[in-house]
Amino acid sequence: GDGSAQWCSLDFTNEPDKKTIYLYPPSGVYTKQQSSVVSSLPNTIYITCPAPTVQTQPPPKKTRHNEQLFRENKNIRFIARHPATVLLLFLNIGLAFHYWNQRVNPALVCKQYSLIVDNHEWWRGFTGATAHFEPLHIGFNMMSLHTLGRELEGEFGSVNFFLYNVALVVMTTIVMMGMVYGRIRWHQRQNSNGSQDSKILQLRETSSVGYSGVLFAWMVISTLEREQATCPIPFFNDVCFSTYSFGQLKFNIAPVVSLFVAQFIMPRVSFMGHLAGIICGFGLHWGWPPIELGSANVLIGGVFLFGNLFWRKGVVPVVPLTPPDGNDHDDDNQLLSLLLESGQDGIDGILMSLPGSGDVEAGNNSLDRDESLSTVDPFTRSKEKKKEREMAEMRRKHKTVESIRNLIGLVTVLSFLFFDWMSSIVLSQCLLLAFFIFGTRSSFIVWACTQAKVENEIITPEKQRCGMIWRGFVMSCVLAVVVDGMSMAGWILLQTFISSEKTKLLFGLVPSLLFMLLRIASNILGMVIASKVLHDMGQVSYSSGGIFVSVFSRVLTCSKAIGDGVFLSQRPLWTAFEGRGIRLGGGELLARISRSPRSS
Repeated sequence: GDGSAQWCSLDFTNEPDKKTIYLYPPSGVYTKQQSSVVSSLPNTIYITCPAPTVQTQPPPKKTRHNEQLFRENKNIRFIARHPATVLLLFLNIGLAFHYWNQRVNPALVCKQYSLIVDNHEWWRGFTGATAHFEPLHIGFNMMSLHTLGRELEGEFGSVNFFLYNVALVVMTTIVMMGMVYGRIRWHQRQNSNGSQDSKILQLRETSSVGYSGVLFAWMVISTLEREQATCPIPFFNDVCFSTYSFGQLKFNIAPVVSLFVAQFIMPRVSFMGHLAGIICGFGLHWGWPPIELGSANVLIGGVFLFGNLFWRKGVVPVVPLTPPDGNDHDDDNQLLSLLLESGQDGIDGILMSLPGSGDVEAGNNSLDRDESLSTVDPFTRSKEKKKEREMAEMRRKHKTVESIRNLIGLVTVLSFLFFDWMSSIVLSQCLLLAFFIFGTRSSFIVWACTQAKVENEIITPEKQRCGMIWRGFVMSCVLAVVVDGMSMAGWILLQTFISSEKTKLLFGLVPSLLFMLLRIASNILGMVIASKVLHDMGQVSYSSGGIFVSVFSRVLTCSKAIGDGVFLSQRPLWTAFEGRGIRLGGGELLARISRSPRSS
């Protein structure tokens, strides 16, 4: 409606009549009308405000049957009104029961600086936050989650509340690792005589589990949203702290007092984990991160890519690897430099000049001698044909990957036309394009080094880098496809489409749905390529397991089955009985055997 439109509900404080019940917005009679000017414009929704109703019926009599029915319906009503809280409760309790039933070692799922930072096991941020191994631990945390979820989920909305929980898991892990890193650096500067080595080792090896960090963040938000003062110390109801406002920012010291009280009562609790939750809680209440950046399909993939760019140097962008001997004139080093400097036009020349693809001498006489040798010697000729087929197969694979990369790039550009530029739908697609670009470059280097028979000391680190990039793409792609499918379902159920306010282009519901189908199909195709590359490079092991394979095993197997058809060679790389052969017997003997009659 226009800017002068008012909500249907009036202010409660201005009405002395307590029997009058006013409905909260958005309420009233909804009518939908198609625009008569342009058929592709979104539908317009009109709201007719109803008149206030007066409660005239007396309240129902309380009987034993009604009280029992009310108690049963109260639990059902809590599940219906707080689905995100119920989901988180079931997730934490179910995982706690699974870990107890399977006798899982806490060291396998905990948060630990040396494992997350040094070994890059970033998935421990999720497994550590949702792991509980003691009854009191899971009991206190789940009671707190039940109370805070009942209070805050209605204000944030179920979807936003769940997304912010996922974002807080990532944020608290990052802040906690940052504080541990700062303490380690401080001890290293103070460690002039080697007396602080044990303290540094303790910081690196200290483990933590539990959902307490996220709960402390929600406790901060709950404290700042209360109008009355907060009393954080048990049995001291007179020690309360009020909330102070500094413009649009609010602050209350009560969560910090609760942190020290919890540390005094239970010394084994993670001080830095709870402090990280308090910091993230204040940041979330002050407006960071926004809901678009806090979405799982943006935050998880963005942190993964950002960590590869700046934290783990040398992964992205792909840089030439120097051989162990450090010789700048080495053929392998020159090859990798050419791979990065050349585009698609120079691929054929680079592949033909790979080391091991045939010794090419400078003189024309040597070339003629090689050609004459290849025409005379059948074994040499068969080896040359096999190398040509291998190079043709490499070119075909690289061309296929680049074609899909261009398709994903086109879909990313079209996303800017259909949706808001800063929406999570557009940002997640940009992340997928970045992953695919870096993955394509790294894969081509691995293929070229494999064809050139480069030493394992050089190619193995590059395979690991390539595997990490493609794993990040698979993870981000699954999240993006799920979010896109949920968005399409919401548009179809609402039978309307709210266009972007920042872009002047308006598209109707049907074009947007068709574009989303194209986008999902292109992303799934990219996931198929990623799964195929991971399997071919040996970066997926179903026997050893791992959190990535355990979570995405079904996706990886299905994608590989499709990828085998996409990457299937038109001609086999190896032909039976190809190579040097020796004929047994002379031609006359073979002719005599063929003319002799067969005996019955």
